[in-house]
Amino acid sequence: MSTSNDSKLVLSRRHWRALALTLLVAMAPMAKALEADRDPPTRAGRVVDVIGDAWLFDHDSREWTRLVRNQTVGEGDRVRTDERGRVSLRVGSTTVWVDERSDLELSQLDEGQTLLQLDRGDVALRLRSAENAAETRLRTREGTAQPEREGLYRVEQLDRGSKVYVFQGRLRFEWARASAPVVAGTGEQVELWWPDGPRAERGPLYSDGFGDWVLAENRDEGARPVARYVSPEMTGAEDLDRYGRWETAPDYGTVWIPTTVVATDWAPYRYGHWAWSRVWGWTWVDDAPWGFAPFHYGRWVNWGGRWCWAPGTYVQRPVYAPALVGWVGGSAVSVNITVGNRPPPPRYGWYPLAPREVFVPAYHHSPRYVSRINDPRDVRDPVTVQKPHRYREVPSAVTVLPAPGAALQPMPVRGPDRKGEPGWARPLPMAPGRNDLASVLPQVPTRPVDGGVQRPRDRDRDAAMGWRSDTQVPVRHDQPGRGVEAGRPGVPFATPQVQVPTQPARPLVEPPRGGDVQPAGPQRRDDWQREQAQRAAQQRDMQQQQQREQQQRDMEQQQRQREQQQRDMQQQQRQREQQQRDMEQQQRQREQQQRDMEQQQRQREQQQRDMEQQQRQREQQQRDMQQQQQQREQQQREQQQREQQQREQQQREQQQRRDVPQRRDDPRVQIPQPQRGNDGPQRGVPVRQDRPRDGGHNERQQER
Repeated sequence: MSTSNDSKLVLSRRHWRALALTLLVAMAPMAKALEADRDPPTRAGRVVDVIGDAWLFDHDSREWTRLVRNQTVGEGDRVRTDERGRVSLRVGSTTVWVDERSDLELSQLDEGQTLLQLDRGDVALRLRSAENAAETRLRTREGTAQPEREGLYRVEQLDRGSKVYVFQGRLRFEWARASAPVVAGTGEQVELWWPDGPRAERGPLYSDGFGDWVLAENRDEGARPVARYVSPEMTGAEDLDRYGRWETAPDYGTVWIPTTVVATDWAPYRYGHWAWSRVWGWTWVDDAPWGFAPFHYGRWVNWGGRWCWAPGTYVQRPVYAPALVGWVGGSAVSVNITVGNRPPPPRYGWYPLAPREVFVPAYHHSPRYVSRINDPRDVRDPVTVQKPHRYREVPSAVTVLPAPGAALQPMPVRGPDRKGEPGWARPLPMAPGRNDLASVLPQVPTRPVDGGVQRPRDRDRDAAMGWRSDTQVPVRHDQPGRGVEAGRPGVPFATPQVQVPTQPARPLVEPPRGGDVQPAGPQRRDDWQREQAQRAAQQRDMQQQQQREQQQRDMEQQQRQREQQQRDMQQQQRQREQQQRDMEQQQRQREQQQRDMEQQQRQREQQQRDMEQQQRQREQQQRDMQQQQQQREQQQREQQQREQQQREQQQREQQQRRDVPQRRDDPRVQIPQPQRGNDGPQRGVPVRQDRPRDGGHNERQQER
């Protein structure tokens, strides 16, 4: 009986395992689809300055490439500095300084969140707004540092723990394990480690080489003017007022004109190089000190015989673009026969996009991303989308590669009209792939993953900068103007004076205590050999411990990445649900609008019928009025006729009355008298018949 139960239990476990495997296989394409649907980050970082050697990790080739000024760093990139190397980064209005022998990863760098992972070394942050402070976090092995307000902060990853410095502001440190957070205020530094529990050692700020350099850089940035016509969150906008001037163009609004261009054939995207980014593909790296914002935001226009940059409408957080250019040429252009001494045309060329020209990304994106990276009005206008680009056929605006590895130059021209060579106006739908363009670009310096570059001492910078590699101890300088003033961002302040003992700092790798010289004597030689063996064993143990810690960090990093992917999937699911709700809401709104339009149509038809009815009534009233007018006119004519007849009758009566007395009084008128007899009147004698005087008048009245 027990065997039957056990077999049933084993069968159930097999079913569960098969079901779990089936679910994992079914969810894998879904996870890939969710990852593919994600838009690229809208924010990017800029390399402001590089001192010494600094490197950027290429995830595709698994090599470190040299970091240069104006290069773009994005989400997921790793930055590493060598000995006597430092890097200044800028993300919007936030500045990040990286000290020598540091390893920093930009785990998250997008709209609304910035997470920096410090694996080793020292990093300082300058946050210039409360919004950026709420979005920025810096993680170490012991926990996460979260600024609570704008200010100047510094975080250092030590061998045994972490150390935070607050030059100005307020910072909260959340332990990686469950424990109460540690809060540090202005003028404090806290060292944190976890031997068998949380430990925090507070103290006042002290200065060292990196701290002094950060304060000097912070003062220098605080004295720079702020861009007036663009948002301070536009990366690279802090250099515009120093290297150019603003003017107003009638057709393009406010434009920026560079004042430091000296090349006669200068054009946008000509003096610089292309660098590959795993997030955005080919990104432009300009050689000019101001060459970041004008090449990743806005558009270029040739106005008044000079190149001007039009930033467009004001946006609080504009969307970053790798290069706002159009591409021409392609692989078919390079297949040609050389005629005479003229070299064959290069394979690829590019030109700046003018205002109202739509930029189409070559990397994966959504329609909403295209509307954000361009002006939405231009994307919705079909005439603007299909209109040919303005500078595609202008040789002075098109930059080409004359040969693999050669310098960039304008498009070749020929003929007296100096038109471009035939075939170069053929546009490309988007930027070329990595291997296509990399085959004709110059090779960039690289080094292996575990390699290092030791700079010779004669090439090092000034030792006064205070390098940790020189075993410089942190000391407080009694010079005025050091530090940052509390309550005023970017202004030096004086911190309490603390005496620090001038003991030598412990180097990263300790030398043998007995020196490198083998002692004399058998006993001493044996002791020295045992000591060397012990030190070698300790060294191996330390290396193994470091490897285990590295593996643990890698596992934690992978776990964080999986958790982040899970959060991203959940976020994308919520976004899709929200989009579905928005689409349903829009559908309901469209149906309601359709019903409203039908109701309005019925109302307009009813109004039309009412207007026609009123028109008919007005016409009927008009006819009635005309008939009444005709009746009145008929009555008036009849009345006039009666009056006329009456007047004529009166005139005749008057004339008759005047005529009767005259006949009576006239003696010549003989009125025969009738003779009467017994038999009556005689024949042939007229008989007068007397009438009343007014008898005739009465008869006439009756006739009338």
